[in-house]
Amino acid sequence: MFTPLEITQILSTTPDRAFTLFSHRDHLAKWWGPKGMEMKIKTFDFRSGGIFHYLIKAGNGFEMWGKFTYLEIEAPNRITLINSFPNADAETVPAPIVPFGADWPLEMWTEYRFEPSGDQTLLRLTSYPLNASDASNQQFFENHDNMRLGFKGTFDALSDYLKTLQ
Repeated sequence: MFTPLEITQILSTTPDRAFTLFSHRDHLAKWWGPKGMEMKIKTFDFRSGGIFHYLIKAGNGFEMWGKFTYLEIEAPNRITLINSFPNADAETVPAPIVPFGADWPLEMWTEYRFEPSGDQTLLRLTSYPLNASDASNQQFFENHDNMRLGFKGTFDALSDYLKTLQ
């Protein structure tokens, strides 16, 4: 049994406002994605069954599509979704071998929780491979540290964006 990826971050805002930053296109466009990469939103349909389909680009020409398929939305406490790497038409395809590897899972179940913590919010991310092979589960598990680093950059960008709103 592999353990899920779990990441937490304290945000200097209320759970209500933190949820809003995940649930509105204009906010998400200002902070989502790895540091130093430009993000373009192709589709943003924030509802159960809707999708967030986006492209991130690096200065060296590297491009990668991402997709969230929203499962459950419980404002302002929780968002669950399927995270995958699609093509430009939003069809789920294998993740880029670089940086993910040949056995990266096609889909990951992901949950974002927004929990009150005094006058701040504890953001809790939990993710694990969905319907994945043993090799995909292993690769996901072995990359927890890399994913924590990647999400640290994204969540740091969220914290920086929050400062611009105060």
